[in-house]
Amino acid sequence: MMFCISISYKKTPLQVRQQFAVSVEKQIVILQCLIRKGEISGGVIVCTCNRSEVYFTGDKAHMEAVGQLLADLKHFDVETFKTYGMFYGGTQAVQHLFRVVCGLDSMVLGEDEILHQVKEGYLRSFDLGYTNSELNILFQGAFNCAKQIKSTTRLSTTPVSVGTLTANTIERYLQINCGKQNADCTVLVIGATGKIGSIVVKDLAAKGIGTCGTVRSHHSNIALLSNCCGRFIRFEDRYIAMQQVDAVVSATTSPHYTITQRNYLAHAVDSRPRLLIDLAVPYDIDQALGRVAGVTLLDIDYFQQLSQENRSIKQDELQKAEQILSDCVEDTLKKLNIRDFWAKHDRRQVQPWFAQMVGYLHNVLDSRQLSQVLSKIDTDADKRGAI
Repeated sequence: MMFCISISYKKTPLQVRQQFAVSVEKQIVILQCLIRKGEISGGVIVCTCNRSEVYFTGDKAHMEAVGQLLADLKHFDVETFKTYGMFYGGTQAVQHLFRVVCGLDSMVLGEDEILHQVKEGYLRSFDLGYTNSELNILFQGAFNCAKQIKSTTRLSTTPVSVGTLTANTIERYLQINCGKQNADCTVLVIGATGKIGSIVVKDLAAKGIGTCGTVRSHHSNIALLSNCCGRFIRFEDRYIAMQQVDAVVSATTSPHYTITQRNYLAHAVDSRPRLLIDLAVPYDIDQALGRVAGVTLLDIDYFQQLSQENRSIKQDELQKAEQILSDCVEDTLKKLNIRDFWAKHDRRQVQPWFAQMVGYLHNVLDSRQLSQVLSKIDTDADKRGAI
């Protein structure tokens, strides 16, 4: 049976969560130790910024031993560990694994980065020989389920965050109105080191769109954004920079306009198509610029409306994803039932009709019913000494 111990954003604050982060080297040591002691028969560790989880097969009695090792490793007393930890076993553990892999347990619903992170953890254990047939069936089933949800629903392609929606809007605008590919575009982000501005910079960088950010003074986010933002300029030079960019995003907390119509026109910014996006409250950009030739001006209300529409779409897609996940979990549990049954009996020694009957049972019964029927067959076989 598979079990899972989880420390995640759902129950644990960041300052505690980060203390449970485990390096790849230590993950290997933990699994080696647990397997060598016979506490588990196989295991996989998943560690991301939002969760640290141990999936393992063994006996329920060993759950405490695994928790104790993790608590000792991070110098937490067991009671504190129990306060933040979530513990799953059997079908609940399987359902949790599938939800995690499919992005249904993520902070950003439907995100697919977690699929790659779990796959890395699984392949690491697989390559080291730390998985077994049960874990292989469960993890492969979860990966296949995630692919099915991604290919048949719009859950992972329907963004709701303002940062992602902004980046998507810029990308679409530049392709349609400027005929440019992402690598040939540059966006000026006024307030690039702020909360919203920094997210926009990262989302644009993920699309391969170059950025130029303004900064008024030294800011700690400059170092964090150095790999995303092409260059930083002084705030005072923003109008000069506008002459070389294709779009402008302003997201500051300034009580005054960061871009006025008068200064925009005074700096002879050309009339080619240019997208101006104002994500500030109150406005950063003079609304009169929306009437200037070549300018398309969008404000925060536009993106909040878009976000609301996408949330409605995402809710519908979530229902589809939940049904797919339920079906995939059920199918995987039945595969485990069949595997466990044939592990007790030599398939070569049974009549062909019997093997066909087992296959038929797999197709017509749910996992719970199948488990009960196969268990009854086992009991009867034990009494007779044969199937």
